[in-house]
Amino acid sequence: MGIGYIGLGNMGAPLARRLLAAGPLTVYDRSAEACAALTGAEVAESAAALAGACDTVLLCLPTSRHVEGLLFGEDGISGALRPGSMVIDQTSGDPILSRKLAARLAEQGVEMIDAPVTGGPEGANAGTIAMLVGGTEAQFARVAPILAAISPNAIHAGDFGTGYVAKLANNLMFSAQRLMTFEVVAMAAKNGLKPEKAVEILSRGSARNFFLEHTMAPRVLTGKLDSGFTLGLAHKDVRLATELGIASDVTMMFGNLVREFYTMCINEIGRDAQVNEVARIVDRMSGTQVVPDTGD
Repeated sequence: MGIGYIGLGNMGAPLARRLLAAGPLTVYDRSAEACAALTGAEVAESAAALAGACDTVLLCLPTSRHVEGLLFGEDGISGALRPGSMVIDQTSGDPILSRKLAARLAEQGVEMIDAPVTGGPEGANAGTIAMLVGGTEAQFARVAPILAAISPNAIHAGDFGTGYVAKLANNLMFSAQRLMTFEVVAMAAKNGLKPEKAVEILSRGSARNFFLEHTMAPRVLTGKLDSGFTLGLAHKDVRLATELGIASDVTMMFGNLVREFYTMCINEIGRDAQVNEVARIVDRMSGTQVVPDTGD
C-alpha cells in the first residue's frame, strides 16, 4: 500500500511533484494532461482505483464541496478506502463541512486530517511551503514523514479543522493586504509619488507587508498579474473566513469589506480572472495607472 495524490491543479501538481521526487506515487486527476505531466508517477484509472490501492490519499481540490463529492458523491472513493487508511486534505477548506466529512469517514475506520498550504505555487515548487495540519498528535506523527517530503515546514495547528481555520485566517489577512496596498499606492500615485517610489518607501517603513514586498514591486508594477490564483478562489476563502467569524460571534467589519469588494470585482471581470487583476479595477476607480499598460 502506498501514497496517492488526487487533484493536480496549480497547487496540487507541485505538491505531488515533491512527493514523487521522494518515492513512488500514484496520481489521479480528471485532466489526463495533468497526470501525464508528472513523469514517473503511476496514473490510476479512476479516483476510486487510487483509493483502493493506497493507504494514504492526499487531496488538493478547489473547495470542500468538491471534496465531499469526491468522497461521497456518485462514484465517490469512500467505499474504496480501507479501514486504517488516511486521507490528508490539502484543500483550502470549510472547517464546518469538513468536520462532518471526517466524522463520516471515521464511521468506516478511515482517518482524515487537514493540511492546507500557504506559500503559493512558488513555495510548493521550492519545497518551502508551509502546511497547516489539523489532527491528533498521533496523526501528526504518522503523516510527518510524508509531509516532510513536500516541505520541512509542517506546523501542527491543533485538532482536526484547525489547519483550515489557520489557512482562512491567513488568506483573509493576505487579501486585506492586497486591497489596501492597491488603494494606498493609487492614492500616492495620484498625488505626485511615483508608484515604484511609493512601494520602495512603504516597504522600508511600518506599513510593509508580504504582498507589498513580494508581489507589488516585482509583479503588479511590471504588469505581470498572473499569479495562478483566481479571483473566484480568493473570494471563496474570504467568504468562508467571514462566515466562520460570523458563526462564532466575531466582529468581521473589515473582512466583510474585503469580501464585498471581491464580489463587486467578480461581477465586473468574472471568477476566472487572476486575483491581481483587481489592481486594474482600483486604477480605473481612482483615475490612476499603477499597473502599466502591457497590451494584454
